[in-house]
Amino acid sequence: MKKLYGLLLTVLTAVAVFANPIDDKAPALVYHGAPVSKIVKDSQYLVKKYYAIHYRYDTKTPEYVVEHLTKEKIEGPAKRRDDFRSDPEVPVKYSAQLSDYAGNPYDRGHLVPGADNTQSEEAMSESFFLTNMVPQVPNNNRGIWKQLETFCRNWTLEGKDIFIVSGTVYNKEHTTIGEGKVGVPDFVWKVVVDAKTNKGIAFFFPNASIPVADMPNYVVTIAEVEAKTGLNFEPKLEKVKQKALETTKADLKEWSGLVK
Repeated sequence: MKKLYGLLLTVLTAVAVFANPIDDKAPALVYHGAPVSKIVKDSQYLVKKYYAIHYRYDTKTPEYVVEHLTKEKIEGPAKRRDDFRSDPEVPVKYSAQLSDYAGNPYDRGHLVPGADNTQSEEAMSESFFLTNMVPQVPNNNRGIWKQLETFCRNWTLEGKDIFIVSGTVYNKEHTTIGEGKVGVPDFVWKVVVDAKTNKGIAFFFPNASIPVADMPNYVVTIAEVEAKTGLNFEPKLEKVKQKALETTKADLKEWSGLVK
């Protein structure tokens, strides 16, 4: 009886560990399961039409966002609207406000860019919720980060089946802005996986001005991003394939634009 109880407890624990509202409501947005976070309390999962968020109440920014990039999403008719606004799904006391960004030397940096959401006016508008934003150094947001977003769309147009997780890392003593004390991330990162090949590439940038030409210097393994964030990527992927995906450093020649 004790052995049976122990086995049942193990199964229930495993289910609890991998339970994630993104998997329940929008499994098509993630590659073999949404990232499993160690931030359980004081956070909220938000599922939008074409992307989903794990949102932190303490920093009032995303820990991560997920998206599945397709040609339809980037070749649609919707144009950029710039209708930045607070997310009505988040309690006001935990929500960033436009006033928090006003007068501060940071961009409202998208983690899922508007250009990845052209399929409809609704999708484009949803990409401008502040729950999808972080205070980002302008030359980072408009430079190396924007170029990486462009590369991701190009890889999709070239035929890769791209899943993306983008997120933040905060040092213990991080900068905040506004009356709401919105956290300024010390690092921003992207994990990109091609589902057709089970190959990935990851980038880990300081939230600082970085020459676009230096992008290859910031390529890391997915395992390195896991170590820096505490997240577990692809939790439902077969272990052998998961290890191969996460520990293999990308061949830059397989990801157009990164090498001349």
